[in-house]
Amino acid sequence: MPALAAAAICIAVTQPSSPGEALEIPQMTLPALPKPGRVAASAAGFAPPGWKVERSVRADVDKDGRPDIVAVLRGTDKRCVIGNDGGGGPLDTNPRVLIAAVGAPAGYTLRVVNAAVIPRLEDPYMDDPLGEDGLTVSAGIIRLRLGVWRSMGGWGTSTNTLSFRWDGAHFRLIGFDRDYTHRGSGETELFSANYLTHRAKVTTGTIEDETLGKVRWKTLPARAVPTLDTIGDALEFAESQR
Repeated sequence: MPALAAAAICIAVTQPSSPGEALEIPQMTLPALPKPGRVAASAAGFAPPGWKVERSVRADVDKDGRPDIVAVLRGTDKRCVIGNDGGGGPLDTNPRVLIAAVGAPAGYTLRVVNAAVIPRLEDPYMDDPLGEDGLTVSAGIIRLRLGVWRSMGGWGTSTNTLSFRWDGAHFRLIGFDRDYTHRGSGETELFSANYLTHRAKVTTGTIEDETLGKVRWKTLPARAVPTLDTIGDALEFAESQR
């Protein structure tokens, strides 16, 4: 199969000359991405030229007895790494792509290519949303965990976990958990949605509470449950579930 065509990722911009000036984020174009159905021997075989495998998990996610791979691919364009007067060190705005490929006799067959689910880091006062434990697989369930923490520009901090399970055709969202804290007031909220039962548990309290807080249950609206390849920006989805 021919190699994927390379493409420019970031267009260089003039950096701020002093603290307090607005940080201009480089314009970005994605390279040609692999299409579902492509076969490769490893996660690296799905990476566009100039990209790397940032992390990869090997597990049987479709329950057929063969090992599969779920991986995060990331650009390495140095023009996407910009000076950051407002935060801790250079800001790497290189985009990420989440892929899932199932085991096949000749390697792995690509099922999912999602360039939107992990948002591009563009806020100099925001920590990287994808932490060390941002991608895990357990008992066939893919869990994507994204955090929101800003040193400026917002009081809320949260950890959002989206859980996907293979349904025979797609990796469908089965659960969403959000742990939110307002750093000013100390108010907390734990939101746990089960899309198999269409119910959600909401626990509210404060960081000073010694008890679990107030619990209420809600019925989730009847609508199509997204899949890993259609969910879009996971943080925008998380906000829509509040």
